[in-house]
Amino acid sequence: MKLVVNRGLFIKAMSFVVEVANRHRLPILGNIKLVLDTDQLTLTASDLEVELTCHVLLPKGACQQVGAVTVPADKLFSICKLLPEDDVCFDASENLGRCHISSGKSNYSLATLPASDFPSIGQPNTQKSVKVSLDDLSGLLKHTRFAMATQDVRHYLTGLLLEISGQNLTAVATDGHRLAVAYRSLIESCDDTRVIIPGKAVSGLERLLLELAKTAQNGGLVELGIDDEFLYSALNFGQEMTINLTARLIDGKFPDYRRVLPTANDKIAVFDKDEMVAVLRRISVLNTKESPGVLLGFGSSDTATISSNNREQDEAVEVLPVSFTGQPIELSFNEGYLRAVLNVLEGDVRLEMVHPNSPALIYQVGDEHRHQYVVMPMRV
Repeated sequence: MKLVVNRGLFIKAMSFVVEVANRHRLPILGNIKLVLDTDQLTLTASDLEVELTCHVLLPKGACQQVGAVTVPADKLFSICKLLPEDDVCFDASENLGRCHISSGKSNYSLATLPASDFPSIGQPNTQKSVKVSLDDLSGLLKHTRFAMATQDVRHYLTGLLLEISGQNLTAVATDGHRLAVAYRSLIESCDDTRVIIPGKAVSGLERLLLELAKTAQNGGLVELGIDDEFLYSALNFGQEMTINLTARLIDGKFPDYRRVLPTANDKIAVFDKDEMVAVLRRISVLNTKESPGVLLGFGSSDTATISSNNREQDEAVEVLPVSFTGQPIELSFNEGYLRAVLNVLEGDVRLEMVHPNSPALIYQVGDEHRHQYVVMPMRV
């Protein structure tokens, strides 16, 4: 293959897919697959759980010889970002096992692997298609993905549950210590469906949606294809670039999140989110991996006591304005878990409790989307 392409255009395409290549388990998965046709360049990265493919429409004359090759992703991306000229020439032959990169007076040569050896994640057989606004899908991911487990033998907890019922779309994430639930509406009604999307796909999709929002393409609409094995989406970044995301769904039974949502809470505290986050941030200075807890004490109708201590006998106590109703209660939370929930909320926040060792329900006052969060207290 031989290609002359604008460096900025190539770097933009690489930036969408290179992150997937950084998670490789096989040597060839550390490479980007480049396929050059007469009017299009296709870049593919995969870790066999998530596959990202970027299709770049080329101007006339850019393709000088069609072909395909795989090139080390990190080295290729780093070189291209530092090249001095606007145009970059790629000249590769699978037979020689090298890709020559030149720009102005700069010349590089990288070892390659055959494109035919690059594994495919598989071909989705889209059985269902759901349409949701870009803002709604971005909001779902933002308000839930932080609660996914990062490492857990219960592999289904490392993903995000998407539940479709008619025109209702629900996203749920939990790591066993906290639960996040968010609701949105689909553009059109769809058959009932429950799928678990792997965490790496959730992060990749959220990143793509943030970039897509800058271009205002697709009329603010995102279409997700779902079958028994894959989630698929094609995102249009203008006339010259399209990104395809394919993710292998997690096979497992997600917990019944509705049973976790507490309903008999009789102790209610309402406080300003920013004020609570500021207190938690200050108190966290004393927290350690062995002592991550923060104690919340409610008794007065208009103040709460927030305190923390550690094994070195350091201690912090702060008083926070609240509106509290119910019998006095003290309960301890993992400070990081509690602050992560508050960071996705705004304004006044409502904390509902029933017992020091029972799950607490947290949500934003006046939230039209009804985001709900559950945090398990720590034993004091």
